Amino acid sequence: MKALSAIFRRGGKYLAVWLDYDNGRAELEFTDSLPDRKIAPALIGETQVYMKIPPGTNAVPLTFGPAAGGLGQAGAFEILTYGERIVAIRPVYGYKRRGLERAMLNRPIEESLAVLERATGNFAMAYTYAFLKAVEENPDEDVWEVRKVLLELERLYNHFNAIHKLAGAASQKVATMHFHALEEDVLRIFSRLTGHRYGFGANRPGEVRILEPKAMERIGEIKEEFRSLREELLESKIFIDRLHTTCRLTREDVMELDAVGIAARGSSVTRDVRTFDRFYSYKPVTCKDGDALARLMVRIEEVERSFEIIEGSEVRSLRSDPSIKDGLNLGLAEASHGDVLVLAELEGGRLRWIGLRGASRINYIAFARGITGNIFTDFPFGLESFGLNFADADLWQGGED
Repeated sequence: MKALSAIFRRGGKYLAVWLDYDNGRAELEFTDSLPDRKIAPALIGETQVYMKIPPGTNAVPLTFGPAAGGLGQAGAFEILTYGERIVAIRPVYGYKRRGLERAMLNRPIEESLAVLERATGNFAMAYTYAFLKAVEENPDEDVWEVRKVLLELERLYNHFNAIHKLAGAASQKVATMHFHALEEDVLRIFSRLTGHRYGFGANRPGEVRILEPKAMERIGEIKEEFRSLREELLESKIFIDRLHTTCRLTREDVMELDAVGIAARGSSVTRDVRTFDRFYSYKPVTCKDGDALARLMVRIEEVERSFEIIEGSEVRSLRSDPSIKDGLNLGLAEASHGDVLVLAELEGGRLRWIGLRGASRINYIAFARGITGNIFTDFPFGLESFGLNFADADLWQGGED
């Protein structure tokens, strides 16, 4: 079944991107009105339609976010609650809009790429991977093998970050600090490999730049430390109990909301763009329970898969001479929280138009569905199990060609 993956406004119409996750086929469709899918309004930044207030309720509204100082990012939630149970909820986008797409246009590809990675931060490897997928005509296999390793390294530290936040929400202080330390270890590897903690400057058209390949020697030790910590964390009955049955998404929820990434795979829906990426040989990890614990278990298994991919590859600087595509082309990459999408139109080697869709823009809606009806103290367990980011949801300005 095709999923509605992105919507952009162009020329007074809506440009919808449909993606078949079974075979990787994408379909672009210009329409006069929004497609009839639940996720469609959120894809253009309209989330108020998702907050259904039961008639006759005496619950009170609560703003949780920048105005209330409740979140560490520039985003917010509007929550209807009795004080204990969440009656209705919606994410509020728009606090972090920066007009990124305009800053990328009419520049040489190298400059557009630099703008993109600095705006996407901890997901920079995924976005540059997707962007270069869209623009390179004749990709070099060896270059892409190294890019794949960088993407899996990025997945590692984002997974460690999500696990440390989950452990922190459950007051598992020792585990929290240890997983935070693992995240820092991987970021330091990135710094030595590329000269930047998020890998800025590593991916360039036809090139991958590596400064210190020996930085990868620490990976084996990180893997053993992770395995030891994983076992200790999963032996904590208090921790497991807090995640079990919390923020549950059914398979039907995922299909209805076109959810992606770990949100989908934790509910047994095998949506992972690595399955049809020519540079991967990958079978998705899934779990059927659909709760915060299921998403954690998928995340833990994906860490092991990332180690396998990383340890089986050689990381070194490489350069090729690809041609740059003209016309409108699509690029995809599987980030730690779900797939990211880049739709780029080029002419004469310069970017004339770009559309960006982060996984957070879709999956905040899935989180809102799952957390509705839960008690308020379960909010952080549900939220952190998705690994989302408001800046990622606000990448696309949403209103202009």
